[in-house]
Amino acid sequence: MDKLNQLLSVQQNKPNLSGQWFAIQWTPEISTAERLNIGVGFVEQNGTISVSLLDYFERIACLYSKDMIFQLSLACDISREIILNRKVSEGYLTPQIQCTLGGFAQGKNTTEILSQLYKSMVPLGNKIKTPRNKNFSSTSRDTLYNNLRDTLKTNLEMDFHYHVPEDPYQEINDSNRKQLVYLPFRKHDGIATLVSAVYSDPQRVKCNIYDGYRDIDIAYQNLKSKSKAIFVLLPDDSLKLEHKNSIENELDKFSWFMNKHNVYIESHISPVNLANEISIWCKDKAA
Repeated sequence: MDKLNQLLSVQQNKPNLSGQWFAIQWTPEISTAERLNIGVGFVEQNGTISVSLLDYFERIACLYSKDMIFQLSLACDISREIILNRKVSEGYLTPQIQCTLGGFAQGKNTTEILSQLYKSMVPLGNKIKTPRNKNFSSTSRDTLYNNLRDTLKTNLEMDFHYHVPEDPYQEINDSNRKQLVYLPFRKHDGIATLVSAVYSDPQRVKCNIYDGYRDIDIAYQNLKSKSKAIFVLLPDDSLKLEHKNSIENELDKFSWFMNKHNVYIESHISPVNLANEISIWCKDKAA
């Protein structure tokens, strides 16, 4: 019996996801040719690509200047859109951004694999420790999306790939111009986007939530879907109270605004609970 239990334990702990990982690298100054790792990606055996990019940019000021924070943020946004939209995992994306294959990787799920790679490969993501908010940790939309996908695979089963497209971005022709909008979830009569409000800066949260509305509004007007939804991850009690209250006020105003525009909005502190709400929305056939 002990031998059987040992065999079962080994089987349960055996990694069930494998593929190739790659580093996302940025050259701040072409003249120096210095490359910095700004993120990592993982390509599953079926071709699905997931990424985890910097969402904390202050450390770059230690190497260059505060002016470089904006450039790094822009580089991350460009990298994310090109990689996920064009399915690129190797080679140059722009003269200053490239993907470099790293080799084989395996783990229990995408979130675990990317988390381990990010910690070891992206030193710029190590936050400068300060006394305030020492227990609070921000959550990027990339990290949240990868985390939700693992739960949604279980909840949605055979319908997962329909409700969660391989590419969360969709190109839309709007007023004779092409726009790339973030639509990670869908159902037969609706579209939905995702927002992370887990940041200590209320202004950044405000930008995030209204960027989410922009994507939904553009998509709704052009795709003519019957329903539209925005799912928001909220900060927990580890966030400094004054910041938490300020963010909650912004979200209250945003929820009122969304209701006026017939946008379904759901928010949770727990990613698992948020994934469950997304699953319910996906399965609901009501308009």
